[in-house]
Amino acid sequence: MDKTSTGNNGTDNANKDKTGSRQALRKLLENAKVHFMQLGLKRKTVIFVMSTFIGAVLFTSFIFGVIYSNTWKRTVINHVKSIESEKEDGIRSYFENMDNLAYNICYSNWMQDIFKKSVSVVRRQEMEENARDFLGSLSTLYEGNQFAVIALNGTRVTGTDSYRLDYDVDIREKPWYEELLLNGKYVEAREGEDKGIYRNHPEWNMTIYYVVHDYNTLELTGFMVITVPLENIKKLLENGYEGTWLALEEKDGSSICSNLPGELDTGEKWEESEQIVKLDNRYYMSRKMLNTEFFQWILITVSDENYQKVNNPMVLLVFVGMLGFVGCLLILVALAVSRYLTKPILNCAGAMLEIRNNHIGIQIKNTYMDEIGELIDGFNEMSGSIYSLIEKNKMISALQKDAEIKMLERQINPHFLFNTLEIINSLILSKKEKKAVKVCETLGQLYRYNLKQNKWITLKEELEYTKQYLLIMKYKINDFSYFDDVDERLMEAPFMKAILQPLVENSIKHGFQRKNQECCISIIIHLKNEKIHIEVMDNGSGMETVQQQLLSEEIQNIYEHPMKRLPETGHVGIKNVVQRLYLEYGDAFDVKIISNAGYGTRIEMEIPLKRAGGEEEVYV
Repeated sequence: MDKTSTGNNGTDNANKDKTGSRQALRKLLENAKVHFMQLGLKRKTVIFVMSTFIGAVLFTSFIFGVIYSNTWKRTVINHVKSIESEKEDGIRSYFENMDNLAYNICYSNWMQDIFKKSVSVVRRQEMEENARDFLGSLSTLYEGNQFAVIALNGTRVTGTDSYRLDYDVDIREKPWYEELLLNGKYVEAREGEDKGIYRNHPEWNMTIYYVVHDYNTLELTGFMVITVPLENIKKLLENGYEGTWLALEEKDGSSICSNLPGELDTGEKWEESEQIVKLDNRYYMSRKMLNTEFFQWILITVSDENYQKVNNPMVLLVFVGMLGFVGCLLILVALAVSRYLTKPILNCAGAMLEIRNNHIGIQIKNTYMDEIGELIDGFNEMSGSIYSLIEKNKMISALQKDAEIKMLERQINPHFLFNTLEIINSLILSKKEKKAVKVCETLGQLYRYNLKQNKWITLKEELEYTKQYLLIMKYKINDFSYFDDVDERLMEAPFMKAILQPLVENSIKHGFQRKNQECCISIIIHLKNEKIHIEVMDNGSGMETVQQQLLSEEIQNIYEHPMKRLPETGHVGIKNVVQRLYLEYGDAFDVKIISNAGYGTRIEMEIPLKRAGGEEEVYV
């Protein structure tokens, strides 16, 4: 046999093998098709749906992975910018609050008296002692910030004994004194013994000087000084994100404080403060110049991309779109297998989804006369019954809520009347009939106001009502003063009745009961994050840790059981206010109580802003 014949035989054998493989594959597919057609409808539907679903999920996962990898960098950069913006706003807000606090203190009546020259020695010593206690309370409430008063008449007062004033410091001899007079404020922020007003404190801190004038003659009378320690600046950089660090530098590049990881090399300093660069193929770093009237600092934000999660709306949109595509394929497959059987079931499933999305009472059109029709009739009957039951329960809950709020409002009146009658009785026994008559007249005005059936009044009316009550308290408490700082834009905002008065009454009853020195209450109401932010602060005796913990537990119990009757125990006024506001606003209402024994108490509340039309600005 020649070589040509041998080659032809080899080619023929190869062709025969390929033909045999094709026939075997074709036969296998035909057998699979026959076996599939012999399956029941349920199994066919499952196989079709699962095959389509697996293919769609694989395709969706591939697309999602591509988009995910492309958006990773942008997500980390957005995270860095978000943290940077958040901290910038926090730092600016912190020092603006210091500004507002300083001006409120400097131009309060009792502080203005300290700067006057024509005051007796005994009276000056008394005022200095009261001022020392008040500044010490502020230092505690504001986490170690130091407050001091330097008057041109020779008076110098600081709130903390551990910070010793340096009497050799004369602000008028400072090289920046003219700038202080021109701007009304000057800021020192650096290390060294030649700055600030205290001795033996060479570590870094920020010292803010304010010029104080007599508000009658506008004559320069002294200075108010606030010292912010480095620890409080560090707290401004704290964040709850793992893998994110921040630092502050002076404009010249010297470090103020930093929590950056030690192994991180920040590299060269950039001239452009807004750019974001990647370090070590892992860290993203941003530098932002903070220009304020207090300082020019550089905020450094560093984020580790390994800790960040992609939160890109485009990714979510594509993923949801692909899942929608999968759902459409499943519907088409199901309709192809058995339209008659699957369509009503899908309609029922869709209606149940609508019910789960709070579209209660939905009905399905029924064109079937068999068992499927009975199923649809049963669903429609069930949906209608659920709707009727929910509407009935909603009406009962609303009636019960209104009744509970009215009961709580009635609880305030006897509590307030009892305290006022005690004052009138005390004045009569002290033979101060005219003052007793004045209190009675004021009490009559308050109760005429109290007898109004309106649930909502304006903030201005509530504030005036509270001031009338505080005027009565002046007859009971010696050396009592108060001041308020209210955003004028909120004066005409709708406000629940009897909210502020129980809070200040609580401060007077529990804070000033055993206090012999000056008693002071402040009311601050501002608009913050589109919510009404309320602060009621006193310099009373404060609460022990156990008392504060017990009160917090009782308030938590109100959150968990808002319709439960309040027990007649201590701090009825605070708990009454919290329960009424929580019944009205739910989780949109927030309360915080900060107290230190011997220094005072601050109650902070946030409630949604209710517009004149009755709708709340922020409430879910």
